[in-house]
Amino acid sequence: MFKALNDAFIGELVNIKNSYYKLLLVTLLPLGSFALIIAIFYKGVAFSLPIAVVDKDKSELSRDVLFNINASPTLSIEYKLESVQEALSLVQSSQAYAVVIIPKNFYKDALLEKNPQLTLLLNTQYILIGKIIKAALLSSVAGAVGEFEYMKNLLSTQNSLESLYLVEPIKMQITPFFNTYKNYFYFLVSALLPSIWQIFIVIATVVSFGSLFKEKKEREFFHSKYIEMQIIGKMLPYTLAYMVLGIGFLFYLYGTLPWHFEGSFAVMIFGMFLTLLAYQGVALFLFSTGFDYARSLSLGAVYTAPAFAFLGVTFPVSDMNSFALFWRDLLPVSYYMELQISQANYGADIFLELSKLSSLSLFLLLFIPVFIRFRMRLQ
Repeated sequence: MFKALNDAFIGELVNIKNSYYKLLLVTLLPLGSFALIIAIFYKGVAFSLPIAVVDKDKSELSRDVLFNINASPTLSIEYKLESVQEALSLVQSSQAYAVVIIPKNFYKDALLEKNPQLTLLLNTQYILIGKIIKAALLSSVAGAVGEFEYMKNLLSTQNSLESLYLVEPIKMQITPFFNTYKNYFYFLVSALLPSIWQIFIVIATVVSFGSLFKEKKEREFFHSKYIEMQIIGKMLPYTLAYMVLGIGFLFYLYGTLPWHFEGSFAVMIFGMFLTLLAYQGVALFLFSTGFDYARSLSLGAVYTAPAFAFLGVTFPVSDMNSFALFWRDLLPVSYYMELQISQANYGADIFLELSKLSSLSLFLLLFIPVFIRFRMRLQ
């Protein structure tokens, strides 16, 4: 029995050595993808996002507002226009992310305390960028309006401290948990790397078994009665390779970067191992439905490629509809991300992680129909 496993393991190692495609799937391609994601987000903080402004007031207050906006490291006023339509065309062509409109009589209405309104128009398809621009704009405008209110109060009170307290009687400090500097590298890359990792696991598993059946070598390979052990042996090189890659990116995120890991690496690694086996089970299940190489690759791509959108990292789980929640439950990486977040940020007790680990373990049941289908096919 163990000889069948060992022979399949050694045989697949030789296949990987002799196949540039398989070798790339476990080395350069995932490493290159990880490096590309890290390079894209390494700065961590969005800055100098181009926006357009339409200043219809051209007053001292409007100039102060625009000065404060442009002084923000997040925003950069690249276009000063007279027409709103012209500004909107820049947003539609992605030359600017937003349009700020200062209405006529903005300064006059502020003096008369008529609550003048400044308008922000942005493309809501850019959810994250829209959120960043909105927060930066609110901060910049609040600064300019605060200065205006301070000077107006100073004229009436002749007291600098009283004028300041009238502007902001209760000063607030908002500090986000776990990501104090609002660094987007911290939560985006930590979710993107597992999302890419699971794609390669499924592709490599389908390629390994699909190429065997495509080349009509399944009879030659499955030469003993221990078909299940041969399947495990053939998967084992990829299991080891992707575990090394997974542990590598885990220790890169929480071992070399200045983010403290609150929980247990042992729990995380065990969860990672279950996730890896779960995806190998899913890949083999997809392949065993018809033993069609090309179709299985397509199904694997459809299943894994959109996973990042369903993790609840960039879009809250509480706002997902029933289909999105259903699809999320079908993805092992969603349970892994819950585990990673709870361990990295909260240091949750292992007993609180049993439900996530149990959910990942349930995916291993897919190996039962896989073994049955393979045995039936070979007979």
